[in-house]
Amino acid sequence: MAENGKPKELPVLIIGAGCGGLALAHGLLLKGIPCKVFERDATLSPRNKRDWGIACHWASPMLASLLGEAKWSRISEALVDPHLPIKEVEVCPLYNGKTGELLNEMVLPKLHRILRGRLRSFIAEDAIDVQLGKTLERISYAEDGRSVTAHFADGTSETGRLLVGADGSQSRVRAHLVGPEKAKLKKLPLAATFITASFSRERALQLRSSVHPIISAIIHPDNMMGMFAILDAADKEHPENWRFSLYISWPTSVEEQAAEAAAGMGVRERLRQGKEKSKAFSDPLRSCYEFIPDDHDQVYYGANANWDPSLPEHEWDNHGGLVTLVGDAAHPMTYHRGQGLNHTIADAFKLVELLADPGHRPQAELISAYETEMRARGGEEVRLSEMNSLMLHNWAKVEQSPLIKRGVAFGSSGNGKA
Repeated sequence: MAENGKPKELPVLIIGAGCGGLALAHGLLLKGIPCKVFERDATLSPRNKRDWGIACHWASPMLASLLGEAKWSRISEALVDPHLPIKEVEVCPLYNGKTGELLNEMVLPKLHRILRGRLRSFIAEDAIDVQLGKTLERISYAEDGRSVTAHFADGTSETGRLLVGADGSQSRVRAHLVGPEKAKLKKLPLAATFITASFSRERALQLRSSVHPIISAIIHPDNMMGMFAILDAADKEHPENWRFSLYISWPTSVEEQAAEAAAGMGVRERLRQGKEKSKAFSDPLRSCYEFIPDDHDQVYYGANANWDPSLPEHEWDNHGGLVTLVGDAAHPMTYHRGQGLNHTIADAFKLVELLADPGHRPQAELISAYETEMRARGGEEVRLSEMNSLMLHNWAKVEQSPLIKRGVAFGSSGNGKA
């Protein structure tokens, strides 16, 4: 097809409508680069009603660039609490889970604590072409090396100039590039059970006033970690409608994880397990678990895992710059240092920069340049976050963990307060 006598420009195909895929699409469209987003789910609403808070801090200027000035001026709409102003520097506490004493403070410049589902809807409200119910089945490449085609399970296909896998930690695009076996996540000897809960007006007000209004981290001498955070406080006048997020994580071998899975541990068993572990903690975690009824169903278990893109065995063929990965598809990492969204946004930002200003370089060179930087940066953080997660669950090593020594900054020698 041609427009005004010129060949129609092929779009960038983005597989996955998570925060990274949508931010990438928005950034491309601001630069006049056509793109299409394909999402396997039938809706952008959180899967299984699960939503979670994610932190954007050092990458916030990059997110601002991808969203544009007008939309960025409204970013508070996507926050877990739209009513709290963004501070130049947010200081969040790190508590001793046994005594409740303050252990340390995490310094987070320009912390934007975002509700994932809200950010997705916020970005997608613009004229982004998001096609739902599209499960990627395979990828093919034109013989002339100028285009790539995504084939979907519903029998349809789309052809573009570049295909970007933004389809999460279980990425189908990654499996296509390196093979199903090499694409598997590295399982770690850590697990956590997350809970989303609301409380009575009085309890909600008391809980929130007793700790940091956004997020508090909790380290227990028995080699456990906890978190207590506000998940959604948009309804300012009705605290009973606020949603809180909390978790307890603990060391558990990969073999133990497999045995529990084989035993069929479900929501009720995971809640009972969490309640038992919470008895070792001081408030607010202990009382929160006491408040939660035994038939509560917003309970989500997850074993920790990652995938390092910088490993030689994980190198992939980008087929002359026709396919690449961003975000959790490229470098899924543990969450205890709060880096996942920041590196996802950095990926999208750097990819948009290169495609918008190629400098007469062919696309193959642009994508290779992007991957070289992303592999080194993302791989370093995967390894650093893994070390951090393991050390935070070893009381003897907590003080030497990257969270304490370096804070949450990327490429910094120190950001926390000892």
